[in-house]
Amino acid sequence: MSETARGGTERPRGALPRVVLSDLVKEYVVEAIMSGTLKPGERIVESALARQLGVSQAPVREAIRDLVLMGFLETEPYKGTSVRSFTPEELWEVYTVRAALESLAARLAARRLQEEDVERLADILEAMVQAGHDGDVDRMTRLDNQFHETILQIAGNKILYQLWLTLKFGYWTIVTARKSSFDLEMLARRHQELLEALKTRDPAKAAQAMRRHIEDLGKPPGENNLVDSLEEIVGEPETAM
Repeated sequence: MSETARGGTERPRGALPRVVLSDLVKEYVVEAIMSGTLKPGERIVESALARQLGVSQAPVREAIRDLVLMGFLETEPYKGTSVRSFTPEELWEVYTVRAALESLAARLAARRLQEEDVERLADILEAMVQAGHDGDVDRMTRLDNQFHETILQIAGNKILYQLWLTLKFGYWTIVTARKSSFDLEMLARRHQELLEALKTRDPAKAAQAMRRHIEDLGKPPGENNLVDSLEEIVGEPETAM
């Protein structure tokens, strides 16, 4: 079946508007991986994905490149690009790297925090909690990412901020929200501890709170955490026919 796009043209049902750029393509692919629509080992064909989404190949090519960098996809010579098969240990590595970077950001931000920064973070947190209460996972994860990005901006270290943007840890927030055993509102309220630690203006307390905030959701396998609940999406790679 098809839908009528603005201007009367037809596009396949589920296709994205042509104005969508690489970020929305990335969100689509990440969601497909998290939902199991795309299986570990499944090939990603640039031209086919572009046709499916109703976009040109350029934003798809950019999205694939970024998703390889982020670790969701992998590329092998003569085999092309496919969905990466994660082990719980590899997922833990993602959380430890993120915790190291963002705890440094929190340490720096604590020294620079102004009252207007506190108000901005509090407003984001309030909206995040409401989104979690409403069960709006998309809005909640975007606000979660905005909260963390705001701390990176307050920190004032351009190299650290650029590295964080390059690694695009915000997409792992989608993983957390969709696969954690915690409810959305609880995930949102966990940020209150971060805000309180930052308000002390104590760099060590802020860094410790950030590290705990991230690592508690991704402790090594066997410690009753998010990584364990993600085992359902690790699976075995599909074998080529």
